Amino acid sequence: MARLGSLLRRLEPGVTIVVPAHNVERYLARCLDSVLAQTWWDRCRILVVDDGSTDDTGRLADQYAAAHSRITVVHQANGGPGAGAARNNGLDLVRTRQVLFLDGDDELTPRAIELLSGAAAHHGRDLAVGATEQFPQSRTWLWTPYFEAGSVRDVAIEDVPLLAHDARTCNKLYSTRWLRRSGLRFAEGIHHQDTVVNVPAMLRVPRFALVGDVVHRYRKRAEGGSVMDSHFTRLDNYWDHLKVIEMLAGMREGLLPGRRPLLDAFIVRSFQGFARRAPSLLPADRLPEFFRRTKTVVERIDPAVIEQATAGADQRAAYVTMLEDDLPAFLDLDARVGRLRAHRGDLYLDLHSSGDATRQLARTGATRAWADELRVDAASLRLRVRLRIQGASHLDTALDGVVARPLQDGAPIGEWPVTLRPDDEDPRQHTGELEVPLDALPGGAFTVRLGFLTPTGSTARWLRRAPDATDENADNGAVQVSLGTRDDRAELRLTRTGEGSTTA
Repeated sequence: MARLGSLLRRLEPGVTIVVPAHNVERYLARCLDSVLAQTWWDRCRILVVDDGSTDDTGRLADQYAAAHSRITVVHQANGGPGAGAARNNGLDLVRTRQVLFLDGDDELTPRAIELLSGAAAHHGRDLAVGATEQFPQSRTWLWTPYFEAGSVRDVAIEDVPLLAHDARTCNKLYSTRWLRRSGLRFAEGIHHQDTVVNVPAMLRVPRFALVGDVVHRYRKRAEGGSVMDSHFTRLDNYWDHLKVIEMLAGMREGLLPGRRPLLDAFIVRSFQGFARRAPSLLPADRLPEFFRRTKTVVERIDPAVIEQATAGADQRAAYVTMLEDDLPAFLDLDARVGRLRAHRGDLYLDLHSSGDATRQLARTGATRAWADELRVDAASLRLRVRLRIQGASHLDTALDGVVARPLQDGAPIGEWPVTLRPDDEDPRQHTGELEVPLDALPGGAFTVRLGFLTPTGSTARWLRRAPDATDENADNGAVQVSLGTRDDRAELRLTRTGEGSTTA
């Protein structure tokens, strides 16, 4: 504590850019050059922490330090995996009032420090957050719309709630004094180590400065050298991220009650991919431990937050087993997610639910059933059916069957099977063909109801047309058929030659 107090008293004006660097010789020069090119370079310091590199990273950093008096290099034994130890050691050595952490393979835009430091000072805030761009392949994130070029706003996290999911480090500038006093430290010896600083920081500060311009350029390595490239295939990631959500859950009580759901939503969203894949990837003898530890975190989260933070029942399935304390279902998760059952007009994953809250989590979402590619031959009318059920997959095996039931004036005409197969272009969509004998169809107009068959009964949804679909027509010389839309439903209209105009 005496050392920390001394460090706090010695802080000088300016910004230190801490650069943890491990085997980034290919990128470090561009990284450091991006800092040297800052419009506010005269207010900056660079502290490179060579994290036990085995390539020329350390030598290159020393060359830059020899050429620039405001660059310092510290060499240390590797503290990885992850840059947590390097970042923490760098933070302990910072002597300026503000600090930013920049990965050795990333870059800053020329005005990054001017914008971030200036915004924090103008609004009197301990944190400033700017926009990130990915290169060489660009992408967007959930929170991208919050950033408007040329804007600087003073916000609370409630104003930009999705930003709580931005766990990255390099687009954030901190007050050194605040960061040290907060007690937040990067996790050491694991990947995803920055999450335990950046997410709780945004939830702890009353308000922060939000810079709409891009300040950080995140390099997406072509060779797949980033831990994010092996996010779900590297098994240690499962345990690393589990430790992260355990640490975050331990910080929950220290937050304002209204902000705790934002932390919970981050935990749910960031971990759902690990929870869903674990039963098929982790060693069987370690799955009970994974289940138990994850359950301890998840069971404290409101099911409504779980529903809001996920896109479908398949993403929530593992959480349902934990809320139900159903380890056998978790171990059999792939099979449970791959089966559907009907209940009171809706479809659910094949998971036990002891109450309405968990049953709601297992309920599938919107059904999209589109008809197109109308064809008529000598004996049959044929349609392509494209089917997608949000939160469900493998519909060809998850359902006992799909049947089409044409209706005319509300009365059923008959029932015919629709055989589904996975779509070659969209793995979450299935396609099938409906074939109806022409002699079974009366003239006139009719709509089609699809029935989904399950072991616990069936549900039904209307067959519709894609929003941009145009009317289709087909004939075989004796029968003319059109496929259009009426009241947001697909409508077939059949006219037999010689019958004249036939109406519904």
